[in-house]
Amino acid sequence: MCYSLEASITAGLGLGLAGYGMVAKALRHDRRMLLFAAFPLVFSAHQFVEAAVWLTRDDPAVGQPYRYLYTLIAFAVWPVLTPFAAAHAESDPERRRLWRTMGGIGFVLAAYLVAQLAGADGIDLSVYRHSLAYDPLFERPPLVTDLLYLALTVSPLIFSERRAINIFGAAVFLTFVMALAANRPAWYSVWCLAAAVFSLVIALGIEEERSSDYDELEMQR
Repeated sequence: MCYSLEASITAGLGLGLAGYGMVAKALRHDRRMLLFAAFPLVFSAHQFVEAAVWLTRDDPAVGQPYRYLYTLIAFAVWPVLTPFAAAHAESDPERRRLWRTMGGIGFVLAAYLVAQLAGADGIDLSVYRHSLAYDPLFERPPLVTDLLYLALTVSPLIFSERRAINIFGAAVFLTFVMALAANRPAWYSVWCLAAAVFSLVIALGIEEERSSDYDELEMQR
C-alpha cells in the first residue's frame, strides 16, 4: 500500500467491511459470485500485512516475515484464485473449462514463484515515491513468467460474462500499465492498492435474482 502505515490500516478496515458485506450478499443471492465477492477480504488481509511491513520498516530482522508474507500473497494467491473465481461465476461450459485449466496453470506458476521465493536471501525494502518497493533477492524469473502472471490475473476478468467483472479487469490492466510506467520499483505494491480499490466494483456484479439459477446449475454439473 502507498503512503503510510495509517493508510494501509484504513484501507484494510474499509476493504474488510466491504468484503464482509459482499460475501454476505453473494451467499444470500448469487453464490456463483462468492469467490469474486471474497476478493476484498484477501486485499484487506494484504493491506494489514503491508501495515506490518510499514511498522517494521526500520528493523529488517523483525520485518522479514511480513515482507515474505506480503510477497507470497502477491505471487501465489492471484494467479490461482482469479481463474477459479471466473470459472465459478461462469455459466458457459466451454469457458468454465478454460478458466479451470488456467487455474491449474496458475497453480504451477504459483508453486514455481514460491520455490523461487523460498530460495531467496531475503527481501530488501525501500520507499520510492511514497510507496514500498520490495526486492526479493533471487535470480529474476524470465519475462515469460511476468506475461503469464498478467494473463492469468487479468484475462479471466476481462473476458468474464459479467459486465462488472469486465470493468474490474479493464481497471486492473490499466493500473498495471500505469504502475509500471510511473513507479516501476514499487509497481506491485501500487498495483495491489489499485486492484484492491477497484475490486469494490465486483459488488455490482452480484445479482439478487441469481440464487435459484445457481442451485439449478449446480445440480446439473
